[in-house]
Amino acid sequence: MNFWVRISFISFILCFGIFCKAQNSYRIYFKNKAGVEYNPYSHLHPKAIERRLLNKLDLCDSSDFPLNQTYTNAIASICDSIKGVSRWMNMMVVNASELTIKKISAFEFVEHIERCEAYRINSLCSANASTSFDSSLTQNQKFLLASQLDRMNAQQLRKNNLNGSGIRIAILDAGFKFAAINPAFNHIRQRNGIVATYDFIKKQEDINSGMTHGTFVFSCLGGQIGPLQLGMATGADYLLARTEGNTEKFCEEEYWLMAAEWADKNGADIINSSLGYTYQRYLPEDMDGKSTFVSKAAQLAVDKGILVICSAGNEGMGKWKRITAPGDAKGVLTVGSIDPQTGIHSAYSSFGPSCDKRLKPEVCAYGSAIVAVHKGFAKVEGTSFAAPLVAGFAACLKQRYPLLKNAEIKELICRSADMWPYFDYAHGYGVPQPYFLKKDTLENKPTLSIFEDKYDITLYPIEWDSAIKKTIALPNKGIALDSLSEQSTPLPPQDEDSIKKNRNNPYYTTLPNYLFYHIKNKNGYIDKYFVMDLNDKKNGSLILSKSLSDKPFSIEFYYKGYFQELKIIE
Repeated sequence: MNFWVRISFISFILCFGIFCKAQNSYRIYFKNKAGVEYNPYSHLHPKAIERRLLNKLDLCDSSDFPLNQTYTNAIASICDSIKGVSRWMNMMVVNASELTIKKISAFEFVEHIERCEAYRINSLCSANASTSFDSSLTQNQKFLLASQLDRMNAQQLRKNNLNGSGIRIAILDAGFKFAAINPAFNHIRQRNGIVATYDFIKKQEDINSGMTHGTFVFSCLGGQIGPLQLGMATGADYLLARTEGNTEKFCEEEYWLMAAEWADKNGADIINSSLGYTYQRYLPEDMDGKSTFVSKAAQLAVDKGILVICSAGNEGMGKWKRITAPGDAKGVLTVGSIDPQTGIHSAYSSFGPSCDKRLKPEVCAYGSAIVAVHKGFAKVEGTSFAAPLVAGFAACLKQRYPLLKNAEIKELICRSADMWPYFDYAHGYGVPQPYFLKKDTLENKPTLSIFEDKYDITLYPIEWDSAIKKTIALPNKGIALDSLSEQSTPLPPQDEDSIKKNRNNPYYTTLPNYLFYHIKNKNGYIDKYFVMDLNDKKNGSLILSKSLSDKPFSIEFYYKGYFQELKIIE
């Protein structure tokens, strides 16, 4: 046998042996937690206990119990490796051969087994220490940095000393490289505000590996360099969890679940997740809030009283288009992106609704943002950065109203948005605004004249008339609010005149004066929605036919702060 034949034969034998012993990833679900002892006061952080009591949750719910150790030991003794466990799902994730799994399936305590894609180890470089940090900004960067917070009137939060103090935020992301040394987080480190970290990929507390994506997200929540504030929750405490490697694999959703349980146990009030899962593993019809593994995990976190905030995804310009999991989960607050140069939907931002026609995203914020990078500042884009801006707003709101449950905080954020009660599947209700939080009614001053005849609807802008006033009662679901501090007068949103004070600023800090309208069918779902500049129309008017949809239907309009609904019956 010549040399190359022998090499080929040896290679075949080696490959065949590897193939025969191939390890796959499996989720093993147990039937029960029989015999497990559990004390919530020794198992959970006091803040987790406090959250459960606030949300009237059972402190001894079986989903919080640890797994039966006899079961897990039996599995571990014959498996190649253990990837992790889930208390909430009573599940163990392992790497094992098909032969081993066949043995495990015969165990009396095993409910069922799911096969998932095998875990791949990623080659990740370690971080090197930064020797300097350049805090200088270009003029455009200064404008954007101010605008990303001013768009949500952060100055009002600052004036009322709201910075997320006392709130614990968990960030589930793909890595926090350089976060441990980045000066944008010095103010948090100095007070020991990073209370816990864990890398679920490498099974270690050190998170200084993987990508810098999580560091960018962190800076949109709590970053600050001197007087330069990048996020609104500079006073919050943080839990940082790395759940994702460089490749999109099913195991990352399992790590997301494990990280959410870890965050819950460590007392998180809010989870921010700027991760999304789409066509690599799912179909559009799976975006119903209950089909994907990670969306089930996110809903379980919501059910534990945590406010879960997720990015909508960046699929708006691709074939997928839709929001991404876990943003489709019912209880999750999903955030889309708007373009700071137009004031409306960013082309890349994923569209709603969910597959079962629920409103998604619920709100939006700037997806273009200034973040802290390794040695300075940089501009980044994506719904990944809109979500933490809203999460920082939510932390301030939770600080102001600590007795509100997560569902009430979510509702209040939606109610506070600048287009509420109008919505569409690109912007949701708009951008959250703190100046609405001290009101139970919204002054609805007409800015449109609307005329109907038998066949058409004609509308055009009218001059602002302060003498004409209508009031829409906001839905009251028992949320008791008091006014913000009277010692500091809340600032109104920036209007067109204030923007014109600096004509060099290319970024909007208020909702542009476009007409927003949608057509809603008899089932209450939007069939079509539009954003239109009336200045481009003849005489500034718009004519809509009453035959543009099957009757009955309704048309809802939003223009310069004014909301109007028309019902077309015949």
